[in-house]
Formats: sequence, structure tokens, C-alpha cells
Amino acid sequence: MKKVIFFINFILVFHIVNAQTKAISFDVNGLKVILKSTQKETVSMSMFFRGGVMNYNAERAGIENLALASAATCGTKNYSVVDYQELADEYGIDISGSSTTDYGTINMDCISKYLDQGWKLFSDAVINPAFDKTEFQTTKERMITGIYHSQSDPETRIEQLSMESMFKDSPYSINPLGTSKTLGGFTDEMVSNYYHNELLNKNKMFLVVAGNITKEELEKKIQTSFNTLKGKAYTPPIYDRKTLTGEHLVIEQRDIATNYMSCIMNAPTMTNADYYAFVLAINALSGSMNYELRTKLGLSYAPGATVKIQQIPYTSMFVSTTQPKKAFKAMITVYNNIKEGKYGERYLEALKKEHRDRYYRHQESASSIVKDLGEAEVLGDYSITENMVANFNKVSLQNMKDSFGKYLKGAIWIYLGDEQVGRAAFQ
Repeated sequence: MKKVIFFINFILVFHIVNAQTKAISFDVNGLKVILKSTQKETVSMSMFFRGGVMNYNAERAGIENLALASAATCGTKNYSVVDYQELADEYGIDISGSSTTDYGTINMDCISKYLDQGWKLFSDAVINPAFDKTEFQTTKERMITGIYHSQSDPETRIEQLSMESMFKDSPYSINPLGTSKTLGGFTDEMVSNYYHNELLNKNKMFLVVAGNITKEELEKKIQTSFNTLKGKAYTPPIYDRKTLTGEHLVIEQRDIATNYMSCIMNAPTMTNADYYAFVLAINALSGSMNYELRTKLGLSYAPGATVKIQQIPYTSMFVSTTQPKKAFKAMITVYNNIKEGKYGERYLEALKKEHRDRYYRHQESASSIVKDLGEAEVLGDYSITENMVANFNKVSLQNMKDSFGKYLKGAIWIYLGDEQVGRAAFQ
């Protein structure tokens, strides 16, 4: 009897603890806040700014990434660059800023016992960035150097080609990092004006926090530090999600030893009911490609497939190889096998386990929790990530087969390498 009572008590405690770890959402003076309380020794937080590349035109490509990086590193109204950096180093506080296709962030990570110090630097970076001229120039030059490096990297370049080809003539094709030309034209005043006038708006911002802090403690900090944060009219961008039809080929000549190939196709959004089955189907495609092209045929060291999760998602089936024609034929064979559902229940269970393991590994890191919750909120609702394991567990083999055929009806083939060899491969 004692064992039964103990077991019941254990179950009750487990459910209480589990309930406490669920993320919650609340508003503080109009600013949306998402909090996941943990018992970790670290605290992570990010202020998210909605819109990403939809906030600016191609002539200003990279301005948001530069603005957020500079806000996080170029001093504040209350802290000079030197004082800011010295305090961050003294307490082990990591503050950074950046922008991607769909959103931008200013991030802070620190040890829990130094939360007060971390919060002071973080909140001042958000509200009162100074954009110190000297530090701004250093930040800009570092970013321009990074762009030159990325252009020489084939994997980065083929991702850029994929976005440019998939979303041609759309703002969504803009590279959020910008170009050396666009970045070179930005001054500290221009970037400061962009940040204060176009980003600093609580109607397009939300805060995500994971750590050992209560709702009441966080509310008090926000009320004190963000009481001057204003709200302006904000209309969320409209995304044109077109369905690919037919097959198209894009080739870029590059004198490299290994050729890079990618096949990009449609995919469902994260809020779509088909999302979970589709992701598992693409995981099956990726695993089969790895076995066939790498293990069995030795055509590539890193073949695979993935879903690029964003406001307008897409699927990428990719390979790097010295034998494009053989690799292309092998990719088609694997693709057709997955389309026909040539995999079984045991494989499906292995795919589900992989997702469960990945989710729980992410839960071990406060910064990963914040990133997952924030991205889910941008793409629809933060609770998506909280319910992900359960939704993946519901997927059946038929769901996978149906979703695969539903979304993969057209394709754009991207090829980077020897143009003559590439054209021959696709004949």
C-alpha cells in the first residue's frame, strides 16, 4: 500500500514539475513576454524584432543586421563602449545582436547570480544604444570581411542561390547580411535612425526569457527598464507562398574541385497540420540519401535533405560531388523510393525518436529554449514548440506518404561548379 501511495505521489509531483516548466505568455505595458522558468544556472533572453528582410528594400540590405549587432556592442547612453565591455567581461555576460530572413534579435546570456548585472546591460542596449562611431566602424568592417568570406564558401553560396531563385523578384530573396556595397554605404547615423525609428516599436517586438526567474521578478524588471518603450502602428507583412511547378535549372560557373547540387521544392509552414508528417518524410529522404550516395556509392561526403523553416519554407535536397551525373541519377532514385513509401514502421519509430532526443537536448540549453520559442512565435505561436513531441508522435506512414506527394510537385535545381559538366549531368 505504501508503494502505491508513493507511486501516486511521484506521479503528482512529476505532473506539477512538468506543468511548471511550460512556457507562459503575458503582456507588460503592451510588450509581449514569453517566459520559461527553469532551475538552470544560466539565464538566456532575447528581444525579438519581427519582419526581417520584409522591413527594408534591397538597397538597404544588411541594415537591420548591422543595427542590431551595433546596438549590442557599440555602447549605450549609460555605459561607454569601454565600461560596457569591461562589465560584460567581469561578469561573464554575453550580449549580441543580429537579423535573419524573418526576424532580428538582441540576445543576452549570463550566469543566474549575475542576472541583475546582465539585465542592466541588456535593457540599456535595447532602449539606449549609443552607436559609438569608432566601434560602429569596427563592427561594419568586420561584417564586410565576413561577407567576402561567405561568398567564397560554396555551401553558403548555394544557399544564397536557393533563396534568390526560389523568391526571385520578391523582398524575401534579400540577403539579411547585405552586400559589401550596401554595408559600405551605411553611416552610424543612418543605422541609428533605422533602429530607433523602424525597429524600436513594442508592437513589433517581444521578449523571450528562459532561466531561474519568476514572472513577478521579470515583470518588475520590465516595468522599470522598458517604461519608455513606445508603440507605433505596425502591419505584419503578407507573404506570397507560391507553389512551384515544373522543373528549372540554375547554374553558376565556379572553378572548384567539388561540384555542389541542390534541388529546392515547396514545404508546408510550421503552423500547417501537414508539417510534422512532411518533416519526417524529408528526414527519411535525408537518411536514405546519406546511405545511398555516401555509404553505398561513395559519391559524396555529405548528401542529405532538409526543410528550411521560415515564413515561406522550402525543401532542399543537396549533394557535393565530383561525379554530378551519377549523383543526380542516384538522387532521383532515392527520391522516388521515398515518394512511393518504401520504408516501414520501424524506420518511422526511429525518426520519431530522433526528434524526441533532439527536442530534449535543446531543453538542456537556456539559449536553445529561447531560440526555439522565439522562432515558433514569429512563425505562428510559441506553443508550437511546446507541443512538438506529441505532434510528431501522432504521425503515421500514410501521413508521410500523403504529405510528400502533396508538396513536392515542382523543383528548381541549383548547380555550382563546372558549367559544362553540370549541364551534361541534367540531360
